[in-house]
Amino acid sequence: MNENMSMYKPDWKETSQRMTAWWEGKKVDRVLAGVTAPLSEPANLRRSKYLPNVPEKYCDFNTVFNNLDYSLERTFWGGESFPTHSVYFGPMFCTTYLGCEPIFAENTVWYEPCFDSVDELMKIQFDQNNRWWQLNCEMMRRSLLRSEGKYLVTPINCIEAAIDTMAQLLGSEKLLLAMLENPDELKMIRDKISCWGKETLKVLYDMAGNLSIDYMGVWGPGRIITEQCDFSVMISSDMFREFVVEGLESTYSMVDHGIYHLDGEEQFRHLDHLLAIEKLKIIQWQPGQKMGNPHFGDALNWIDLFRKIQDAGKSPYIYCSPEHVRELLNKIDRSQVFLRIYCPDQESAARTLRELEQIGTES
Repeated sequence: MNENMSMYKPDWKETSQRMTAWWEGKKVDRVLAGVTAPLSEPANLRRSKYLPNVPEKYCDFNTVFNNLDYSLERTFWGGESFPTHSVYFGPMFCTTYLGCEPIFAENTVWYEPCFDSVDELMKIQFDQNNRWWQLNCEMMRRSLLRSEGKYLVTPINCIEAAIDTMAQLLGSEKLLLAMLENPDELKMIRDKISCWGKETLKVLYDMAGNLSIDYMGVWGPGRIITEQCDFSVMISSDMFREFVVEGLESTYSMVDHGIYHLDGEEQFRHLDHLLAIEKLKIIQWQPGQKMGNPHFGDALNWIDLFRKIQDAGKSPYIYCSPEHVRELLNKIDRSQVFLRIYCPDQESAARTLRELEQIGTES
């Protein structure tokens, strides 16, 4: 990072020092929290409107960078949040490098399975000249060049989450059946995908340099990655250990800081396996929604989960409303947590940061 970061985040030096100290296990002055809000009076606006065109907003360089600038200059980047370009073409976009074609929609991207059987999937190949992989690399290259240090670029869209990737390529039902009938073949495919994951991860990190920010918005010295297995809601704890854990450990071995995206109560049965992974440092909790319970996602509902994560020496990544910050931090270890707080306006964000400073890290 350099002085150009001050354009969007004047306190970037203080923030990077705090985060570096936290990663090193040193005492910091307050809880780490990425606090963002819409700017009430943005200065020096360059982009007058957001361009929602599909698929241009995903794939067209001019449209993507227009929308990036539009967002960057209208956002207050407070606390441990950094102005960032997450090069995003859709969830699990890495499946397009392996045969799927993307179906771009207004709010998401879909993929149809492109393999009919495990026998077909055994023949899977990754071509470095794949047009979607090349598009991702070119988008990242251009963004890094134009940033001039004013914002960070996330090294994402590598080939990742091998089991989730196979579920997209083959279809969930066929993958579940194959886990019972063809476990050895599936592990061979998983290992092949994981190997390509390491190759693509290295390419992207070499482009980004040795200071990286994850798509969760967590910055650190060195290399960071968030892994996931959303497919794990369909399998037992034993199958998670058999098919997933080894791949996670292999990926985390390549980076300095590992994060896991824990999505939904159905994944609780895998938590002990996750907590045993040494290089996994942060578990990001995504509660989702539940019909008839509008407060299901409130952080205060999950105190026992956060305490279990902390008791294992890990840090929970928690989405918390500004109103619940103090009550939450009175119930968990303040030195071992990362908060993500979205505020309705800059004034609310400033109040939240002052409150965090008053609370400090002493329990």
